[in-house]
Amino acid sequence: MVPYHPNGEERKHYFLNSHPCHASNFSNEDLYVSDMKHALCLYINNTNYKSDDTGIIFNDRQYNIPVLKDVWDEEKRRIKARNFAIFAPTGEGKSFLANNILRQYFEARVRLVIIDLGGSYAKFAHLYPDQHIILRYEQGKNLGINPFYLSNPADLSPERLEDLALFLLELLAEEKVNKSREVAVKKVVLHYYKHIQGEHSLASLYRFVDQRKDTLIQELQLKETDFNVYSFLHILSEYVKDGPYSFLFHTSGDQTYTLEDKQLIVFELDEIKDNKEILSVMLKLIKSAIQRTIWRNRSERGIILFDEFAKQLKFPNVLESVEFYYQAIRKQNGAIGIILQSINQLPENATSASILENTQVIYSLKNEKGYEALKNRLNLSSHDLNQLKSIRNNLTGDRKYTEVFIKIGKESNVFRLEVPPEVHAAYLTDGNENERIMQLYEQTQDMEQAITEFIHQKNLTT
Repeated sequence: MVPYHPNGEERKHYFLNSHPCHASNFSNEDLYVSDMKHALCLYINNTNYKSDDTGIIFNDRQYNIPVLKDVWDEEKRRIKARNFAIFAPTGEGKSFLANNILRQYFEARVRLVIIDLGGSYAKFAHLYPDQHIILRYEQGKNLGINPFYLSNPADLSPERLEDLALFLLELLAEEKVNKSREVAVKKVVLHYYKHIQGEHSLASLYRFVDQRKDTLIQELQLKETDFNVYSFLHILSEYVKDGPYSFLFHTSGDQTYTLEDKQLIVFELDEIKDNKEILSVMLKLIKSAIQRTIWRNRSERGIILFDEFAKQLKFPNVLESVEFYYQAIRKQNGAIGIILQSINQLPENATSASILENTQVIYSLKNEKGYEALKNRLNLSSHDLNQLKSIRNNLTGDRKYTEVFIKIGKESNVFRLEVPPEVHAAYLTDGNENERIMQLYEQTQDMEQAITEFIHQKNLTT
């Protein structure tokens, strides 16, 4: 099929003579029936669903035709920050939509890190047995992440030193981190690595500072206003020895090397979703692991997704940890995604405002309670609001689908999400059907086989 694009008088000629009773104005050459160029040129003049060159596949809501939407925008023509947010009430398919988006990114060789409090991505991960790793927090155990571990002295680069200093300042909950304090902590860390040759850890650093608490300020020529030794020891005592959170750092080695060759990494933190202190520290540890393994190659595309974080974002230290990812991602070829039931779950403060300001791709599913809060917080136009109100789902027909509002920069439209039965089964995140698939997986240890068997059993019963 030869591509054809009419211009000028030719385009006007095709359009005007396509109306009833005007066909006689076409020449025999125009009416050559084996050429589809006329129908195609009329199609491109009458639809707002134009595919981009690359992107995520959705369906248009007119003819259910697949449409590519470039939500990454490599050239930054429509958006400056490719971070995204998904908004929808419980049961409307937030995680289903996220699975659909992430799987397509995964197959485009994008690195995925999912920080999940709901266990919604196990089936997706198990479909790629050699390319994923799931790190699940268990009560009283660590994730095997030691930010201070060095495989060789050359690993202590200026960037690594800065990361460690910021990690400590976050643990110390410093409210005003100025350059002077940051430099002081860097000097202490560098002094530690010069004198301690092996088995580096937070506990080892703590002992080092404790043994020199009376001389350290003088040795490094620091001001006490920049580095308070006793405050340092007092606050970090919670994370070492017999401190209540010491188990988080009980590891001499470091297991983050297991992440290096994995394209899909899932941190399941369901057990600590109500403990703001442990969750905050876990986010800092995960960030440390990501920086040392995943973000070393800045040319590699990557996405970090926070799912089921609604309640936890009310904890100031957790919200600030999430905001840190937004700041850090600017230096990387990556994006941050968050999934929320409502935009009101983001507190109205400067931190949340910063997150929303840096989120320029918006997905919204149907919300029976309306979209006024979304309109007000995101400054949506009346056209955007009308599109949101037009969302309709069909979950009872032979070909089930949901509709989703997508806004990329200033452009917005409503698309359909319709997938084959096998894909639908893979994206299910709860309910009896999901449990049945996981039971079949336990028997077969092959997720694709489990889904195929589930579909076969379902067809037999219907």
